[in-house]
This record gives sequence, structure tokens and C-alpha cells, in this order.
Amino acid sequence: MATTPIPIDSQSQLPDPNANEIDHLSALPDALLLTILSLLPLRVAARTSFLSRRFRHLWRARPSLELISRDLPPPKCDNVVAMADSALLRRDPSHLLLSLLLDISGYAGFKDSFFSSLLLKAQSLLLRHLTIGESCSSWDLLHSLHIIFSIHSLQSLSLPTLRPSVSSLQAFQFPSSITLTCLKSLSLSLVDINPAEINRLLSQLPSLEDLHLQICVTDPMLLSSQSIRKLELIVVVGCENFDTLELSMPLLEFLCFETHGLSINKSLPHVHGAIPSLRKAVIKLDELHKKDASAAAGLLKCISQAEELSLHLKESEDEMVPFTILLEPGKDPPNFPNLKSLDVTMCCHKHNFEAVVVVLHHCPALESLKLVHEFPKFTYRSRLRNWEDWVSELPCSGCRYVYFRNLHLGENVKEFEYIKSLNNKYTSKRQASS
Repeated sequence: MATTPIPIDSQSQLPDPNANEIDHLSALPDALLLTILSLLPLRVAARTSFLSRRFRHLWRARPSLELISRDLPPPKCDNVVAMADSALLRRDPSHLLLSLLLDISGYAGFKDSFFSSLLLKAQSLLLRHLTIGESCSSWDLLHSLHIIFSIHSLQSLSLPTLRPSVSSLQAFQFPSSITLTCLKSLSLSLVDINPAEINRLLSQLPSLEDLHLQICVTDPMLLSSQSIRKLELIVVVGCENFDTLELSMPLLEFLCFETHGLSINKSLPHVHGAIPSLRKAVIKLDELHKKDASAAAGLLKCISQAEELSLHLKESEDEMVPFTILLEPGKDPPNFPNLKSLDVTMCCHKHNFEAVVVVLHHCPALESLKLVHEFPKFTYRSRLRNWEDWVSELPCSGCRYVYFRNLHLGENVKEFEYIKSLNNKYTSKRQASS
């Protein structure tokens, strides 16, 4: 049976199935849409320009930009140039820029002034947070430092590794004029730099509170600041001349100290200084030798005002016989009058566990204690070790760690007092052996 075609007028009167749907996205204000777009990768946010006329240019006003050309083939690097031109270089001055991530490799298609032009435009937009990735060429970075350190609106700055230019015989220097008066957070990685340059930089940052610093130096160093409250310091020991590190930071509350590059010829530097406001310290020392025991014990005395202390200590595989890390032979142990939380990870062999017991007698305010035994690796370097010398002395047989908490409330008191009582046992042994 033949079907009767529906007249055109009747088709136009058919009910629209989407008539009752509400466009919630278009109902959102521009400020909220920009926040949503800033959470997307830039190339994804740019695709929203096809949604409607309202979205055509909206993505260009997002408060954060990420320009990344790392590991991209040349055709896609050209897209990064076009993206930077649309989203940054031709940006409306009324749309301020909060954060910028530049991770642009040394692509031949980039003009010599491309990198600096991006920074100058960001400076005019009152940029607050700047991060430069490791892919950026050292040439672009070194020739743009004077722009970076003149962006007076910056509140946080993260730079890749800075080192002297290969073609230059002069030592690395920061720009002579630094106007980062609002900077609160700084992340730097420095190689072969004069320690005096670091202090000159810190002296011109009056608002700096958070410093992440990775350094490889060869000379004794002094770090001084009247405003820093949080310091994450990673030290790569360059040579045996780097034997002293002094900290002068009266407002410092948090310290994370980590070392790399220790060897038979490169010792742990002696750390000392004035940090009376310290509340929390995290110490990570690897490849320790017996000659480093004095410096390690001196470091503990330097941070004796801390309320929370986390220690991760590891002996070098070149050491065949265990030795004491926490105590300096012939010297008094450090006192921790304010220490409430102690977390220690190391090989708890007889000598180290004895030192821990001695330290516990100098922590009158302790509320929680965690001891973790890290059994050393027996590799080719340490093949002559006697494994029985490195067995854990923790009182709980078969356990890798012990954890006591709420000691001030009476929990685990008996077990904790038992560990402290082992001090008499070790004292009598020392007297008998001597």
C-alpha cells in the first residue's frame, strides 16, 4: 500500500525533541567559563572556538597559558608559534595574565627574539606566576634573564638549570638590576656559581618566603635571608673544597635538606648557623661514609629546635663495617627540647640503634616515634660485608619497623620505656669493651 507523503507545512509543525532542553553552558558567566577553560590544555581550549560565536575568542582570554613544544615535530612547532601569537602576543591588554608556562625547545623556526617577545608581552600583562621548562635553550634563557628579573608583578618563579655559558669564560651572574619585590616563591637549579651571587640575589628579594634551591658548588657557602620561611635545599657536592654550609635564616620554619654526590673524596659539608624558628625538618643523606659521621651529628645539633623531624640516612656501599651516624664520638649527643615527632629510616644495626636510644633520652617532649629498618643492598661493591653485622636490632622480632604514637596520652608507654631502658645495656657494654 502506497504511503501518503506529509505536506511540507505539516513537517514544519512537527515538535522539536530538543525544544525543552536548556543550554546551561551558555548561561554561565564569562569569568566561570574562563576558569573552566584554564583547566584544559591550550590546544583543547582553542577547539571550543567552534562551539558558538561567544566561544570564538573566549579561549584567548584565559588567565593561564602553557606553551609547550617539547618533543614535537617541526610542523607542530609551527602550531605552537601560531598559538603563542593568538593567545599571548595579540592578547587584549584588558585580559591580565596570571600564570605562564614556557617549555619551548630550540626549534630553528623560532626567531631569535621570539622567546624574549613572549616574556615582554607577559610583563605588560602583569604576570604573577612564571615557569620555564628544561626544554628551553640555555641561549634564550641567559639572554632573557634581565627581562625575567624585571617583571615586578611576579609572585612565583621557577627556572631550569642555570650554568655558565660554554662560549663565555666569565662566571655566571644574575642581572645587576632585580625588581622582584613581590616574589614569594622561587625555584632555582644552579651549577658552578659563585656563592656570593646567591646571597646577592636573596638580598634583593625582600618578600621571598619559599625557596627551592638545587646547587652544585665547589666552595664553602653562606645562605642568608631575613624573610624565608620554607627552604628545600638539594646539595650536589662538587669537590672536597665544599666543606662548610652556613644558614642564617631567623624566620625559617621548614627545612628539607638533601645531599648527592658524596664519595670517598667528597665529604658531607658541616652545616651550622642560626635558625631559631625551625619547626619541621626533613633530612635525606645518602652514600654516607664513616668520615661523615661528625658532619651528620653537627647537622642534628643545628636543627635541634625542630618539633617534627624526619631522617632518612643511608651508608655507602663502600663501607664494609657498620658505624654510628647520629652521634659524634667523644661529643655530647644533641638535645631536642621541643621535638614531638621523630621518624627515622636507616639501617638499624647495633651501632645505629644504640645511637637512637641515646637520642631518645634527650627528647623530653616526644609524642610519636617511628623507626624503620632499611636493610642495605649487597651488591658487587659491598660483597665483602658480613650480613650479620647489618641485622636489625629493633626489639620486635621479624618486624621492619616500630611505631609508637600518643606517648603523651599514655599509649605504648611500656614498649617505649623498654627501648629507652636499652641505654643501660649499651652503656655497660661500652664500658666493658673499653
